[in-house]
Amino acid sequence: MSICEPEERGPASHSHERLVALGEQLKDRGYVTRMVAGGLVVRNPDLPSGHHRQLGADTIACRPYRADWNHYWFFTSWQQPIAEAERIPQALTVIKDYLGAPK
Repeated sequence: MSICEPEERGPASHSHERLVALGEQLKDRGYVTRMVAGGLVVRNPDLPSGHHRQLGADTIACRPYRADWNHYWFFTSWQQPIAEAERIPQALTVIKDYLGAPK
């Protein structure tokens, strides 16, 4: 490989990039986010964890989804698919539905 050729991204890099992009969009909407080894921790600052009607936080992962030809998807901590990783607006809608929207 020459110096001018871009280095091919590995799966971990793609997952990280998508989670960072999602995290930036969530921060812009008032969520608190933090990258950890297992993914992206997202917290609605207006809801305590374990709120009786909604979750207050979740750790979102990004990985290939077998049911969609191994395209990368975001997943909840309980392995529920959220949205394809390239469809961040759709993911934001789903996350808002289950974590609630910050005020």
